[in-house]
Amino acid sequence: MSVERLPSNDPYAGTGLPELGLRNYWYPVLAGWRLGRKPRSVKLLGEDIVLFRDRGKLYALSDRCPHRGARLSQGKCLYPGTGTLSCPYHGWTFSGETGRCVAKLMEGPDAPLPRQAVVKSYPVRELRGAIWLFVGDIEAPPLEDDVPECLTATADWHGFSTWRTYRCNWRIMKDNLCHDLHAPFVHRHAPELMFQPVFPFASRIAAMPLDEGNGLGYAARDGINSADYPGLGKFPPPHETWYRFLKPTGRGREIDTKSAAVVKYGVKYRQSSLMPGATFIGRPNGNYFALRWVTPIDAESCYYHSWSLFRRRGWWRTFFDRLFWVFWVSWVHDWVFSDQDKRILEAVIPGPEALSRSDMGVVAWRRYAVEHARQRARAGTAPDNVAASQPSAAE
Repeated sequence: MSVERLPSNDPYAGTGLPELGLRNYWYPVLAGWRLGRKPRSVKLLGEDIVLFRDRGKLYALSDRCPHRGARLSQGKCLYPGTGTLSCPYHGWTFSGETGRCVAKLMEGPDAPLPRQAVVKSYPVRELRGAIWLFVGDIEAPPLEDDVPECLTATADWHGFSTWRTYRCNWRIMKDNLCHDLHAPFVHRHAPELMFQPVFPFASRIAAMPLDEGNGLGYAARDGINSADYPGLGKFPPPHETWYRFLKPTGRGREIDTKSAAVVKYGVKYRQSSLMPGATFIGRPNGNYFALRWVTPIDAESCYYHSWSLFRRRGWWRTFFDRLFWVFWVSWVHDWVFSDQDKRILEAVIPGPEALSRSDMGVVAWRRYAVEHARQRARAGTAPDNVAASQPSAAE
């Protein structure tokens, strides 16, 4: 007797995007200053990992002792300078470089060290105040290959970062950053926008592959600032417009491709999606960029690390940028603005989707991510992600 399979409530089931994220990429997992003398447990793509420092050097191991399953993150670096971490249960001690057991403290120095007494070690780096991990099935590429140049070019750019944990799957969070036209509606009352005209909506979204081959660039065309809806009235309604006395700040315009920063770094689009789940946003003058990185934790949560990057234009301008971030951007955008998204995303009910014209950027990203994800290097293994047909957005 055959059993009829019920339809999946996972709207991503037909896209090929894995629930736990794209492997074989670098991800930010923790602010560097939060890792002190004690080991720290983190989770990335469903894998429990322990981070620890030994005399300034970073190490990352699987957070489970193969002896009896204790968490290595509860242990200590008992022998500073050796790059080792000792399990809190029986003192099995592991090399941070290789993951191999180098001693069983409670069994004496002559205890045999079998080959299976090993934990997985992970490539780990620190950049721009964040600790980055690589979880994959291939040799880790240089971190610089996976991040925009302005994140590594510290001589040309300075900035700040914030982070938050979202109680939703990483795919939901990333879709929210794909130029899906939610901003003119959700964020119209945000402090930084509430006194400006509602920026353009009803735009035609186009998504183009980036020249670097690492993502998509978005362009919005033919937007409007207000419209009449039969049987309803005007949007935005009059009671939301009388106090909007400021001039628009340039939101909704495409980036100025003649600006020095844009010419130097080859940025063509005001907003773009980068592999494996980042979003790069710039102001039209090219002197400011925001980088939003979505890191999958597990099936139900993700980590969101955000950088605000300013082009260095002299000490006085750098000083002003720092004040501007501390007293304005850090709370108005990185907290209040983002919290408006957080409230909605964490309450999303997964299920069938009725994709529409505003979702062109989302559909393009899903397809691109699946088709361009780095695959396993070992012969005879299935690819990490199998491309599948993605429904087109209905007109």
